[in-house]
This record gives sequence, structure tokens and C-alpha cells, in this order.
Amino acid sequence: MPSAGWYPDPAGTPGSYRYWDGTAWSDTTTTDPAATPPPGPVPADAPVGRRGTRGPVIAIIVIVAAVAVIIGIVLTRSGLGPRNDVPEDTNSAAPTESAWDETSTPTPTPSSDQSSQRCPVTTVTTESGQPWSGIAGGGLKAPKISGWRTDSGFYLDWVSDTHTLMDTVYPGWMSNVSVGALNSVDGFTDPVVSAHQTMDCYASSGYYTDYTGRKDLVDEATTVDGHQAWHMQSEVYVSKSYLPQVKGDVVDIYVVDVGSGDHFGVFISSVTIDDTDRDKKVRECISKLEVTS
Repeated sequence: MPSAGWYPDPAGTPGSYRYWDGTAWSDTTTTDPAATPPPGPVPADAPVGRRGTRGPVIAIIVIVAAVAVIIGIVLTRSGLGPRNDVPEDTNSAAPTESAWDETSTPTPTPSSDQSSQRCPVTTVTTESGQPWSGIAGGGLKAPKISGWRTDSGFYLDWVSDTHTLMDTVYPGWMSNVSVGALNSVDGFTDPVVSAHQTMDCYASSGYYTDYTGRKDLVDEATTVDGHQAWHMQSEVYVSKSYLPQVKGDVVDIYVVDVGSGDHFGVFISSVTIDDTDRDKKVRECISKLEVTS
């Protein structure tokens, strides 16, 4: 059964979306599902600040399949053939690319309802064994951060072997550090391009709800544990009516040549802007990153 969410109106109204609550259609419709909250209350502790948990990703896959089925039903019932115009699906959270196109360098355009980058969905399922303390993935190991918990549900479509430490800042808003792998089979063959593409995909409305834009602060070559790497740091801005004190995150991405022929290691961190205590912990974590492969 499709997960709850906005779907093209089964009544066939062009450009209209109706909310499916998981068991039945609601009476609520909209022409802008990306900017319209679901009807009904949202739990106070729901992770609404950012996407990235495995549950929402699975739901997206189900939604994409369900949308295709529903559109087919609508077309069939309304007697439309394949040549008739149908409303465009602008759901930016549904990745469609199988690999990066490294011949282009997309420039992110700040938007509150559309991602600037379509992200590949990796099919690589290799998993690293976890250390007794800290996290490991993609040939990288990050130390434990005091007070932060391991989160096995955090997920990014284009990264495999993802392992995460997370800390709740406010209900629905977290800081996190993650390690994982960017695979050559998905088009990640250059560390500089891979860092830019990862930042484009991560720092956008496809991951941050109520995203308003970003400012790049660092874009430079560096080393991690003696291995060549590329580092990007950006401020990612959001505007949330229920979290007015949150301006956004400082996001750091390190793409590391871990000596593997089929993947790079990647480290990603998000810390709330002006949160000096958590930022200090993350900087210390970065300084102790290790290459394990």
C-alpha cells in the first residue's frame, strides 16, 4: 500500500494533488505539494528539519511507483491517449539519474521547493563492520562524539555504506556526522567533482525542507590521515516558522582518496549555524578521521 503523501488527484483534475493518508484519500487538495504541509498534526519529535532517514527514502521509492500507477489509471479512465498533455511531476525529492554526468557542472539555484541537483541512487550494498567506538564506512573511520548517538536509519541516496552519529538540537532538527562511500559505478570518479556534486545534492531542498539557499565558504585540496582529499564547507540556509531561531547549518564535506579502485570515502557533517559547542566537537572529530582501507 502506498505511503501517506501527495499524489496526482485521482479525479483527474489537471495540476491538482490530493493527500493519501496511508489508507484513504483525504478531502484536502493542493496545486503545490512541495510547499503544502500534510493535513493533520505532525508529532513534535518527528524529524521534519531534514530528509535522510531510511524510512523517508523507502517511502519516496514507493511514492514514485504509486504516482506512475495512479497517473496510468487517471489517463485510462479519462480516455486520454499517450499523446495528450499531462501535468508535469515536479516532486524534486524523487531522484531519477542513475549516475552523475561529469561533463557538466550544475550551479545550485536557491529555491524553497526544488532541488538544484538530481542525485543518483546507488545500488551498491557493501557494508563495513563497525568499530566498538565511533563509526566506519567507505574506508573512513570517525571517532565517537561524547553525548551523540549512533543512528542506523540515516540515509543518502547516492552514498553507500553510510554510518552516522547524531545529536538532537531541537525537536525535528539534528546535527550529525556521517561516513560512507561514493562509488565509481555511480559516476564518482574525480574527488573535486564528487565533492561539488555531493554538496549540490545535500545542500538543497531535496534534503533540507524550507531551504532558501547556500553560501560556499571553503573549496580546497587537503589531506585526511595522509591521503589526498577535497574539502567543501558551506552555510545552508532555511526559514522555518516553527524554528525561527535556526538559520541553517554549516555543512562540511570531505571526499577522500582511500586507495580503492572503486570508491572514494566521504565524510559529511551538519552543525547548526552559531552552535559553537557542537561545532567544536565536530572539528575535533574531523581532526581525528582515519583512513582504514
